[in-house]
Amino acid sequence: MGEEPEVTNELTLSVVIPNHNYANYVGAAVRSALDIRWPNVEVIVVDDGSTDNSLDVIKTYADRITLISQANAGQMPSCVNGFHRCKGDVVIFLDSDDALHPDVMTEIAAVWSDTASKFQFQMRVIDATGNPTGSILPQYFAIPTPREIHTWVTTTGVYPTPPGSGSAYPRSVVDRIFGFESDFVDRAPDSYLIAAAPVYGDVITIPKPLVDYRVHGLNHGAHLNLDDSRFAREVDLTRRRHKFFTDVASSAGMPVDADALNRNLLFLCLRAASYSLRPDIHPIAGDSAVQIVCATFKALAFPQGFSKAQRTSLLLWMICALFGPRGLRRPVVSWRYVPTARPQWMKRMLSILRVVKRAPA
Repeated sequence: MGEEPEVTNELTLSVVIPNHNYANYVGAAVRSALDIRWPNVEVIVVDDGSTDNSLDVIKTYADRITLISQANAGQMPSCVNGFHRCKGDVVIFLDSDDALHPDVMTEIAAVWSDTASKFQFQMRVIDATGNPTGSILPQYFAIPTPREIHTWVTTTGVYPTPPGSGSAYPRSVVDRIFGFESDFVDRAPDSYLIAAAPVYGDVITIPKPLVDYRVHGLNHGAHLNLDDSRFAREVDLTRRRHKFFTDVASSAGMPVDADALNRNLLFLCLRAASYSLRPDIHPIAGDSAVQIVCATFKALAFPQGFSKAQRTSLLLWMICALFGPRGLRRPVVSWRYVPTARPQWMKRMLSILRVVKRAPA
């Protein structure tokens, strides 16, 4: 016990920052990585063929970082390229519009475990100018244990997780996941890492905001305005990602229930939004509102990180989105996926009912 701090202090953190045309934000991302209070930090910035002045911004830090400038290839190849150049024991893939908090590695070291496959922490949501919106991701009313997460992914294929910048991975885990041969293709590295991490060890949750998640309207992962056609793509992506997860799990001898995806409440919400708003491009043939709601009732019996109040609110939301007056369905969907669209009375009610928690001041 007494030797653990000495061991963890020797860990090297690698922060890999892929960037494409985010000149307005990449400087803040790089500074946040350089300001981490930890003795051994390396920062790798991969500029993916930017056509704005990103490189000029990045080069102002040239003496303190490793800069990789490549022709445009996409986010996933950028992260793989940066990973192959880094040497850290722990790796964070930081989106170039996000920013880490200075004590992120200290918090990881405090809960370090050699059996961990992922350290995940909350994200403070900020707007385009860097002002906190009052939201945090994910919402934890109870902190999930590694054992609970293992159970949830084998029965529902899902667990509470932040987006990409909110996780740190042991190097060996990233190596195994990036090296896994699969026909699943996605542009975002977190699709692979978040899905497969529970297969290779314990997912350890740190219930503190340790990174700023910037929502500015150009994000791939965050909604600032509702795109009706987006949900069909998200349904398809979630199905393919789940197939990737089950393939990885099978290769490691980890059993996953055959009906796990249809118990995944987040998937069912996407399915409801897609079917409600754009049934003409909904990717599940023969689907219906009744089938989605019936699947949801069954899914409510399977724990996956939601409180009772959250499960109830999801069910009510789904019924309104699928069976409410057609003119109200789009606003109802936006209330879930575009938090800024929620009326003030709804925000207060969700807070009082403990469905949503506000970020600490």
